Amino acid sequence: MKQISILLILGFGFSVTQLHSQGYQAIHGSPYAGSTGIFNNPAASVGSAYKWDLTLFSTQLKMSTNFLYLKNFTLSNQDSSYLESKEGNYSRFLHANLDINLMNVSYKIDNNKAFSLGLRARSYNHMKLLPYNYVDTINSVHSFLVANSNTASLQGFATHTGWLEADLNYSQVLFETNTAKLTGGVTVQIMKGISALFSRVNKLSYTMTKNATDTIFNFSEGNGSFGYSDNYDGVAGQTSAKDFIKNSKTAFGLSFGIEYLTYKTENGNNNVNYDWKIGVSLLDLGANTFKPSTNSSKFSNPDQTLTDTDLDNKFKGINSTSDLKDTLATIFTTYADITDNFKISNPTRLNINIDKNLGNNFYINGDLSMNFYASSSFTKFRTRELNLLTITPRWETLGWGAYLPVQYNTQGQLWVGAAVKLGPLVMGIHNLGLLKKDPMLNGGGYLLLSIHPFNKRNVLSKMDCPQ
Repeated sequence: MKQISILLILGFGFSVTQLHSQGYQAIHGSPYAGSTGIFNNPAASVGSAYKWDLTLFSTQLKMSTNFLYLKNFTLSNQDSSYLESKEGNYSRFLHANLDINLMNVSYKIDNNKAFSLGLRARSYNHMKLLPYNYVDTINSVHSFLVANSNTASLQGFATHTGWLEADLNYSQVLFETNTAKLTGGVTVQIMKGISALFSRVNKLSYTMTKNATDTIFNFSEGNGSFGYSDNYDGVAGQTSAKDFIKNSKTAFGLSFGIEYLTYKTENGNNNVNYDWKIGVSLLDLGANTFKPSTNSSKFSNPDQTLTDTDLDNKFKGINSTSDLKDTLATIFTTYADITDNFKISNPTRLNINIDKNLGNNFYINGDLSMNFYASSSFTKFRTRELNLLTITPRWETLGWGAYLPVQYNTQGQLWVGAAVKLGPLVMGIHNLGLLKKDPMLNGGGYLLLSIHPFNKRNVLSKMDCPQ
């Protein structure tokens, strides 16, 4: 990972974004999605096929990049694989999110009202670097600058945020006729921001002079910043996980949505045999607030007397963020601590979901997700989803299912995935391209385990039972 070490030197930390990082693509719009359906539309709980749904555990990981891949990876040979960076002169990006859900419960009070509650952990990570040249022979600041002698300036950013979230959801039928039904729902999110990191490098430029034997580089202009949440300051000591969470700030988020279902009157009227289902939702309004660590800082105006050799020497022996802070103070002439609290927005977005019942347990779903924010702002810290447009044909019953989601994401990548439902277990992969030899790290997967302990047929309402 030579590239990561070089970017740590020149980007002052914007490549150390954690890869620990929603998107249960296969079951979006499905009446069998259970308590996880509210993640796509808060009105979904009252439209569930189940009176009770208990999701014991679910998780999903999604990544998108254009420069990281697994070298020597195949399904039959994984032990010798390693992470490698693609060479060339171009802009690089890495986006990743992780969602872990524990004990989500959904209960329909009657055919017109439902509530859901649950606990989950979420993380969003974004990194983008403007065009620069990388070759695998780079091993120092000097060799990097030689390879980038025609690059006007270095510029990039990284943002990481992670939080715990309790979801309190309520939904109900707003009106109903023999041929149509409108439902609405709202989810209140109680959040604890437990982890944050950011860094920015803006127009870091350099000059080049030649002498008889060598080429010398001096940084001339540019500014940047880096910081992270202060609850990491005590991790090296005896701070417990309980104290780590206790020292985090509490915030609130909001999601709400509606679903409109149409029916063919000759088939009856329930949550499974609709003809069309159209959902519109506004998701993840809100932001988490973090107190910066004592090592968070901003800097500008590099000392023009320092050469690339000086920088190589200064960065030797850096083992902590406090060492990095002290070193940067000797490289830039203008330097200041960051003391004000900072906010990182949630991935606020408008979601439109259309589900068509084709009969005989076949459906086709279209899901359009439109982010409110870009993640590349240099003045505000933003997160966003990777989902853009997904088309999912599926065959699904109470106990079994097969799904083929096709996604076109915000990075212009086309992914073909697959998923299956085997009783209480749903498992899927976002991008089958991950299974080929030497794959780019594009895709991910998801796993969901749910049970319906009280949903015996003799206690299900007539409306909830498939016809």
